[in-house]
Amino acid sequence: MKISLYPGEFFGLVEFLRVRIESALTLSIHERTIYEQVLIEYWEKGNIGKSAIAWGLRSPRQRYRFSVPISVMRILHQEMQHYDLSMYGQAFLARLDQELINNSDRQYQLIRGKTRIK
Repeated sequence: MKISLYPGEFFGLVEFLRVRIESALTLSIHERTIYEQVLIEYWEKGNIGKSAIAWGLRSPRQRYRFSVPISVMRILHQEMQHYDLSMYGQAFLARLDQELINNSDRQYQLIRGKTRIK
């Protein structure tokens, strides 16, 4: 699913993920929750840390599209509500909440291994 973010909102996501992943990496794989493991894999496979460099060069007054799997969006939405967030983290959570609410009534269809929103 694509979400439109200001660079500050993106940095709220990066900040939350970095803190959660650093704490989860101290645990063995058997001690981690499934949410922690999914977020670790998303961080590693999505090259989120490297994307932050490009996002830092973007205009702070413009929104940019960013692709996030719906499973990760739902995990982030649930997990972020239980932590003290920075101003940017709160902005990202508000945007995420809005996206999930606006898209909750859409139907999802699996076509050749890809999910498409109708």
